[in-house]
Amino acid sequence: MIAIPAIDLIDGKVVRLFQGDYTQQTEYETDALAYAEEIRNAGLNYLHLVDLSGAKVGRIIHANLMEKMVIQTSLKIDFGGGVTSENDLVELFEKGVSQVVIGSLSAKEPELVASWMKKYGSEKFVLALDTDGEFIKIKGWQESSGKSFDEVMNSFHDFDDLYILTTDIRRDGTGTGPSVELYKTLLKKYPKMKLIASGGVEKLSDLLELRLIGCYACVVGKALLDGKISLNELKLFNDVCL
Repeated sequence: MIAIPAIDLIDGKVVRLFQGDYTQQTEYETDALAYAEEIRNAGLNYLHLVDLSGAKVGRIIHANLMEKMVIQTSLKIDFGGGVTSENDLVELFEKGVSQVVIGSLSAKEPELVASWMKKYGSEKFVLALDTDGEFIKIKGWQESSGKSFDEVMNSFHDFDDLYILTTDIRRDGTGTGPSVELYKTLLKKYPKMKLIASGGVEKLSDLLELRLIGCYACVVGKALLDGKISLNELKLFNDVCL
C-alpha cells in the first residue's frame, strides 16, 4: 500500500473540510502549486487533487492549476470534482492528468461512466464512492444518491481491478482514525478491487493498519497540512513497500 498526499481546492486555495461540510472549512496559507512542488521534492510521485469548487457547482474549476502542477512537478495526479461530460475527460487527459476521479456520475449515471471506462480504459479512472454509512453521497457530499455501495458496484460488475476511492464521511477531517472495519468489509466482499482509503488518518500507525488489512492506497490530507505526518515520513513509509 502506498500513501498519497492530497490537496483540496476551493477558489484556488488549499482547504480542508470537516466531514465534507463546506461551512466548516479550514483554509491554509500554503500555496497550492508550491505545496505540490514540496511533495515532489520530498520524492513522492503521486497527488490526489480535489476540485471542491467544481464538485459543488457541477463543473471543473481548477483544470488549469492542475495542468501547471503536472508541468512543473511531473507528479502523477488523479483529479476529481465537477466532471460531468466526456469533453471534461478529454480536457483533463490533454492537460496531463493520470486518472480522473468520478464521484456523482458513478452513482447517478453508471452506464455512462462504464462506457467511458470501456473507451479509455478502466485504469484511467477512479470511482469515488463516498459513504455516510448508509448511502453514497454526491455533489461534493451535499446530497445523498439514495444508493448503497453495493448497488453502485453492481453497475460495474463487468470490470476487474477497479480503482475505488472510499471516504467514510463521518471520519473525514476529524483525525479520529480511518474506518478500518468498513474497509475490511469491502475488501472481503470485493477482493479484486484496488481500494483507496480516505478520511481520518492522523498518524503513521493508521497507515500501517490500512496496509495490513490489504488496502491498495490511502489518501492523506489534513494530517500532512497540520504537521502530524511529514512528507518525508510519507516517503519513507512508501519506500518500505518497494
